[in-house]
Amino acid sequence: MPDQDVYMELSKKVGAEHSSIVPRIWEAVCSQDEARLINSLPATAEELARQFDKSRNEMENILQFLFRKGLVFEAIKDGRAIYRMPRHIIQFHDASTLWPDASIELLDLWRRYTEEEYPQVPVLLKAIQAPPFFRVIPINEKIEPESQVLAYEDASRIVENAAVLAVTKCPCRMIMRKCDKPLEVCLQMNRGAEYAIKRGTGRQVDVEEAKAILRSAEEAGLVHLTENKAGIGTVICNCCQCCCVGLPYARKAETNGLLVPSRYRAVVEASSCTGCGICVDDCPMGAISLDAGDVASVNADTCIGCGVCSHSCPPGAIHLTVARGRDFIPA
Repeated sequence: MPDQDVYMELSKKVGAEHSSIVPRIWEAVCSQDEARLINSLPATAEELARQFDKSRNEMENILQFLFRKGLVFEAIKDGRAIYRMPRHIIQFHDASTLWPDASIELLDLWRRYTEEEYPQVPVLLKAIQAPPFFRVIPINEKIEPESQVLAYEDASRIVENAAVLAVTKCPCRMIMRKCDKPLEVCLQMNRGAEYAIKRGTGRQVDVEEAKAILRSAEEAGLVHLTENKAGIGTVICNCCQCCCVGLPYARKAETNGLLVPSRYRAVVEASSCTGCGICVDDCPMGAISLDAGDVASVNADTCIGCGVCSHSCPPGAIHLTVARGRDFIPA
């Protein structure tokens, strides 16, 4: 296979077949020999050693180097290590960005991709009705007391129930660099934490530090996102509206297929609202406005139930109320 074609083939395998930028990203992060090896996955170290005429030890060293780069993932099956490449463009995006030796040139290529080509991805996913990747976890301090908050929609309880925790930097803010929101706030759990710790891209934290990270994210107006399923996933992202690859697209009907709201929506107690407008500025969805009487009003169709507005409301005039049933979150 011609040298440039292998980068195009890798791009196709992560769902970026028509991209002109993703092949350049592959070229920036791996040599032609490394690209040919990655293109041969999935395989074991023994199989690759035979295919590329290397010793077992040489091949294992190469695979560990590619693992550290975020280009190779390891799974143990029947006592054997099977290596694979990133499953899709988001996994490639996150893993390669968090490589400790990632160059500014690599990050700039990812920024170009995010700005120029990525916007078509949410459009396509919505058009083919692909299941949403992420869901919103509400800040539960202002959920009405009579509501039954499920364990997997409470960020604190999620981290309490995780066996292993780690924190990494936010790949989106590392790439886009549009705001000064906290950077080291992406919480990894269980398999995700083990992967980050083994790679050296994250550091292990205990439950108390994880909760402190959640609180700092809430103070910064960030939105908690996790996998769109019940139970404990592998990550809690803390997302801003300017850099995230998911949150900004939730504001438009044609691109809102990447994530779903929480089961809650914001409600304003008009008698307590002072009309300060802080919630209007802080809402990541632009779902709040001031009416003619300077009272905050929530667009129920746009609200994602994140709780950012309720957390920042000085008089405590906003709370979250149940808007969707328990079966809204898929098992």
